[in-house]
Amino acid sequence: MSTPNAGGLVAGERCDGETPVNAGLVDVLLATFNGAKYLVAQLESILSQTHQNFRILVSDDGSSDTTMEILHQYRARLGERLILVPNPSAGKGVVRNFENLMVASLNDGLAQWAVFSDQDDVWLPEKIATTLGEMQRIEGEDGRGIPCLVHSDLVVVDEGLSVLSRSFARYQKMPPENCSPLSLLSVNQVTGCTMMVNRALLRMALPLPPETIMHDWWCALVSGSGRRSFIDAPLILYRQHGANQVGAKDRGLKTRLLRMCTDAPGVVRRVKALGHATYLQAQALQQRLREQKADGAYVSEYLSWRSQPLWLRLAGYRHYYVGPELDRLSRCLLWLQ
Repeated sequence: MSTPNAGGLVAGERCDGETPVNAGLVDVLLATFNGAKYLVAQLESILSQTHQNFRILVSDDGSSDTTMEILHQYRARLGERLILVPNPSAGKGVVRNFENLMVASLNDGLAQWAVFSDQDDVWLPEKIATTLGEMQRIEGEDGRGIPCLVHSDLVVVDEGLSVLSRSFARYQKMPPENCSPLSLLSVNQVTGCTMMVNRALLRMALPLPPETIMHDWWCALVSGSGRRSFIDAPLILYRQHGANQVGAKDRGLKTRLLRMCTDAPGVVRRVKALGHATYLQAQALQQRLREQKADGAYVSEYLSWRSQPLWLRLAGYRHYYVGPELDRLSRCLLWLQ
């Protein structure tokens, strides 16, 4: 088994696609930034998993609180099971922080699968085991060479872990059965902190293009060329505390109208900006699929439709946009190239 070098790097590069040395190993990719308040609870929930064949790879984005002190304490306790991965892009944000971990796991070559972890949630004990079981099912006999992704529902909780909603998918009014490679081009329905990916997906996803909106969204898009499965059961307590990078937002009509009444210019500006970003991200995906000689016909269809005049897009926007009707219509009216 490879070991971290003096600087904490994962050594033993194996980019040849061969079966990893430790075939049952899962890498937990934990990105941190000023997360000391909740980090211990997250780490303890990871350590309490029923599936114990894992390593924790941690990349910090330049924390100024006691995050690094906590990590060094756990490093002393766990030894090689917790690896501090140096971050050459510290301060560049969550996307590049997770990319650093993805590269480290892929290059190391020991783990066949990787799961993504935020710093402020609580994992239920069966989280890794359940996700891994589903991953192995969809990989089947031939799936290790195909990009595969598994994700699950979450319990939405407040800062003190009191339940706000038993189902994040329902809370967001995004039924998982409506999630498809086409719909993911506009709306990310894959929550990164529930996600497991295999090495084939890491290879196709990396490097993350500059147009990547979020690392988990990009991985979800890449899974469109392979296999993706949703576990319709919550495996994580998804903590909401006001400083979440993304978080769970109330998408009810009353709340949406209130936002429009109080900050209409800001809402319109953000919707337009997201529309432009999704178009660029879809173009980046189209390019990546061409490079990999994978089928990208649905991406071309989507980009072509986005380029049509408004009156033509109005006739078919429900096919391309999912979610609450107000969201769908606002995208159609405000999303240009």
